[in-house]
Amino acid sequence: MPKPKRKTQADQYLKYSGMAFQLAATLAVGVFLGTRLDRYLHTNRPYFTALLALLFLFAGLYISLKDLIVKDTTKKEDHEDE
Repeated sequence: MPKPKRKTQADQYLKYSGMAFQLAATLAVGVFLGTRLDRYLHTNRPYFTALLALLFLFAGLYISLKDLIVKDTTKKEDHEDE
């Protein structure tokens, strides 16, 4: 029995909003750690904040895109089996 269309749309919204929150949380952790490291090392400019923010941003994008690609390919394989 196929799922109702409304349920499928809700699942899509939840998936993408969860990915957005995951990316935002990853970036926030990077900025927090960079700020703490800059304070600890008494740097004149926020070098570590910028570096860790970019590093965590790319890590978050990698994780989000990897999850998106893997889940989409497994979803397609499931539909092909039916």
